[in-house]
Parts: sequence; C-alpha cells; structure tokens
Amino acid sequence: MFFIKSIPANIRYYLRQSLLIYLVDCLFLGVMLIALSLISLERHDLNQLKKQLANFNTTKEGTNPVIHLVQSKEVLLGRYQFIAVVLTIVIALVIGILTWQAFKKMRQDIDTFTSANWSRHTIVNYYTLTALCLLISASVTVILGWLLVNSYYWRGLELINQQWLQKPLRPIQGPRAFQPLFKNHLTDFSSHSLLNPILHESTKQNLTNQVFAQLWAPFISLIAPVYIIGWCQVTRFRKMRKA
Repeated sequence: MFFIKSIPANIRYYLRQSLLIYLVDCLFLGVMLIALSLISLERHDLNQLKKQLANFNTTKEGTNPVIHLVQSKEVLLGRYQFIAVVLTIVIALVIGILTWQAFKKMRQDIDTFTSANWSRHTIVNYYTLTALCLLISASVTVILGWLLVNSYYWRGLELINQQWLQKPLRPIQGPRAFQPLFKNHLTDFSSHSLLNPILHESTKQNLTNQVFAQLWAPFISLIAPVYIIGWCQVTRFRKMRKA
C-alpha cells in the first residue's frame, strides 16, 4: 500500500522534473498523433481514389495523369510512414537520455530504498509506475484536446495533405488534366474531387478510431525506455554501493 501511496508524493517532491516529463510526453504524443493521423488520412484517400478509378479504363492512352496521381499518393503515404518510424525511434532515444539523467539525480533516493531492503525489481517498478502515471495524465490531456477540436483537426490535416500532394502534380496542371477521363462517363464525383476528397463526419470518426488503435506504439516508446534504463541504472548503483 505504501508503494502506491508514495507515487503521488514522489511526483510532488520532484514537481519541476515531473512537470517537464509531463510536457515532453504531451509534445511527443501530439506529434505522433499528427503523424499517425496523416498516415490514416492518406491511406483512406488512396483507397478511395483506387475505387473511383475502377470506373475508368486506365489502360487507355492519356491516363498518365491518373497513374502519376496514384504513384504520388503512394509516395506520400510512404513518406508519412517513414516519418512516423523515425519519430518513434527519436522519441525512444530522447526519453532514454532523459531517464538516464533523472536516475543519476535520484541516486540518493535509490540508495535509501536499497537500504530499506527494496529489491531491484521493486525500485524499477516504482519509478516506472511513476512515469506511467505522468504518461497517462499526458495522454488524457492530448486525447481530450484532440476530441474537442476533432472536426477542425481533420480539416486542417486535409489542407496539409492536399498541399503536399499538389507539389508533384503541378507539372500535369492539377484537376484539368483529368477532365478528358470524364467524357462519356456518369459518376458521382468530379476531377476536382479526385485531388480534393471531402471527409464526411462518419469518415472522420472512422479515421479517429484507426488512430486510437495505433497509439500503443508511441505509448510503448515513451514508457519502455524508462524501465530499461531504470533497470540498468539501479543495477549499476547497487554494484557501486557494494564495491
């Protein structure tokens, strides 16, 4: 019972450091949330585009703009995925460095726990649970903020996504290049909507659920280094204490 009750006290005692960790968690979670959202959005747009293009015979001459559009969206999706992987690695490294420094400053506390016959597992679990409490608080803050502006959030990502996609398509003059495809075709979409798809509220909710399902990756990248580095540091301190 003391183990659990002492965690809030420990956070209050190291309030400045705890606040810093909380803000870092919020920042990294927010950045990863945007990266995962862009991946989900672009994957949705790409799948929607392929369904729309199924109405046309893309083997005919003059469909180069269509092929270029699909390839551009696939490249953009690949870039988003690469950025997400790099961010996950960077987050883990930064958290690892911060954890290493934090344990150095808390060595006296660790020595006290060791004198009180706390096992290595207990000490590491204690600090990992403390970090987990801060991470959960940061997660609640970011997710609540995200849900409050969810509709505007997805609209903003749409604009960002379309802006980045338009760059490689400028040489083919955007929507005008697709107008010949619509001759003698009756469809419920236009050449403009191929490049600028509209997200309906139901689609936004589906994308939100997809992003929720992927948040475990940044969550683990934020908490796993705390346990690993904590174990290494506590082990090192115990060996130095015996020497």
